[in-house]
Amino acid sequence: MYGYGYTPAVVAPTVMSFSFVPPQAFQQCWFYSLYTQIQQAQLYEMQAWFMRVDANRSGTISSGELQYLNIGGTPLGIETATKLIKVFDHNKNGQIDFYEYAALHQFINNLYRCFVANDRNFSGTIDANEIYNALITSGFQLPFPTVNYLFLKLSPSGYGLLFTQFLNLCATVALTRSLFEWNDPMRTGVVHLNLAQLYDIIALV
Repeated sequence: MYGYGYTPAVVAPTVMSFSFVPPQAFQQCWFYSLYTQIQQAQLYEMQAWFMRVDANRSGTISSGELQYLNIGGTPLGIETATKLIKVFDHNKNGQIDFYEYAALHQFINNLYRCFVANDRNFSGTIDANEIYNALITSGFQLPFPTVNYLFLKLSPSGYGLLFTQFLNLCATVALTRSLFEWNDPMRTGVVHLNLAQLYDIIALV
């Protein structure tokens, strides 16, 4: 599960400087459900990972720090790291704290399991149909034509996506969900945008 290039250190509970109960604002975000999936022992491991990634000890992680997270020996990369930061940055300060990072980490874990489960021929890649099913399993209900469009943006030739590419695609979907939610504070399922707001969303995605 924790195979992304960092070796978790043992962190004693007595040295923890904060509670594992996230702030109320975080609990209102769609990705809070990801955080609730994490066991207490895993949170200690994730805190050790967080400290490893937080190179400047600021208490937050930037895309510049997150880009070096290794997935199967491949660095995440600045493009995907930047997109993932935007997904979980609920206060929009350009960085993520531990709670946001833990949700991000669980997001990657869940997507990896979905990727493996849908790689039926064990090729290490998944095609548009498999991506469609993986997204449904991950809780993202998108029409197949939309999934296929996103797939072809990353693979114009139609060749299956590696996990890092699949993660990039899912980050786009998740970021769209976050942006929609932040523009729908009453959770009505409908947003009203002016042209300037629409430009902002397009720029972020």
